[in-house]
Amino acid sequence: MKNIFRLAIVLSVAGGAFVTGVAVGQAPKGVKFVERSEVQMNDLGGPSIGNLTGDYKKGAWTGLFSTPAGFTSPIHTHTGAYEAIQLEGTTRHWLEGEDGTKAKKMTPGSYWSMPGKLKHYSACDPGPKCTLIVISKSKFDFKDATPKDAAKPAGAGSAAGSAAKPAGAAPKK
Repeated sequence: MKNIFRLAIVLSVAGGAFVTGVAVGQAPKGVKFVERSEVQMNDLGGPSIGNLTGDYKKGAWTGLFSTPAGFTSPIHTHTGAYEAIQLEGTTRHWLEGEDGTKAKKMTPGSYWSMPGKLKHYSACDPGPKCTLIVISKSKFDFKDATPKDAAKPAGAGSAAGSAAKPAGAAPKK
């Protein structure tokens, strides 16, 4: 019983010291804490993107990706695969030839993965803006795959294709 009590004291002191160090900005090497207000978001003309680790333009990357409510992308691909976790709003993602109105709704806490080079649409439903955490082992680019004679996809909101720009596009100044 004395050993359990001693272990509890040691863990409490060690845990308290760690939390105290973190609270005053003295995190151990390799530990990183980023407040939301510290993330530099780049406006891409509708969507916005911000790095947490790495650089979305160059290679392996984790970051935030936001779109305004009602935004629907044109059909597109990405060079590499990615994983995402919905933080805010509701998104839908569907593949070429599918009906977007029947796509599964991704609400906060939802997870999905998308292989590279797969043609798909992404939409943010009306309501709050949509924000995701994106994790990619390669650069996170946007390659418009819209055929020249394409009609608006089923399930697209009024913002279909509006202002969609490549993720690697220069931010607005």
